[in-house]
Amino acid sequence: MPVIFTSSASESERLERQARLYGGLDFLRPSLARGPARILEVGCGTGCFARAVARSLPNAQVVGLERDEERLALARRLGAESEASNVRFEAGDLVALPFDAGGFDLVFARFVLVHMPDPLDALSEMARVARPGGEVLALDMVHSGVWFSPPKLAFAALLGRIIEVMRQRGLEPDQGLHLLGAMQRAGLEDVQAEVQTHHLRHPSAEFELYRANWLETVAGINTILASDLEERAVGAALGELQAVDAHESLLEITV
Repeated sequence: MPVIFTSSASESERLERQARLYGGLDFLRPSLARGPARILEVGCGTGCFARAVARSLPNAQVVGLERDEERLALARRLGAESEASNVRFEAGDLVALPFDAGGFDLVFARFVLVHMPDPLDALSEMARVARPGGEVLALDMVHSGVWFSPPKLAFAALLGRIIEVMRQRGLEPDQGLHLLGAMQRAGLEDVQAEVQTHHLRHPSAEFELYRANWLETVAGINTILASDLEERAVGAALGELQAVDAHESLLEITV
């Protein structure tokens, strides 16, 4: 499976901060309200969401699965330091989950299926390890669905180039658009999709958090992607992100 981001302590920390954006646990709350006893997060990264789920359901058993050794080590360390004793982290690949069939009430993935052009294999595995009547949930971005108003043309151009690089490496940056059909192909029943909009306006604190996330991402994009995007294009995009209009807003889409 392709890897979108480089592996390093700083990148793990960046992903940990990014995990706190985009609505937190809101996308999981209806599922958690049903009281699942066994929960699996595939591609858990640094374990931010697995830990939060474990804290919210102290009587449940939560497993986080991660293939990257550095992020897995950080997830285990942070898990040991947290108050949640009902979470554990294991190594494995989401297209060959190391679990028996039907072992989980809820299986979820967040911003993970972007790593593959077609998420069918991963969703089929997630369906396999969910019990009959259980739930499979996936959340992913639409990278083409990121807009500033007034427009930031240099940022939009750089984002378009980033999307090209991702696709050249066998990734699908707009995976959120394809989840519904892939779940149906994986044999899941009662499949539903919800489009989530993150519409933020300056000078709110939330807008500043999202803007800071893009500033950090763009500033380190060549390290993050191990790419050689033109420094002049990166600098122009950073200049636009640093200059804030009094009436500026940002819209992003997840599915």
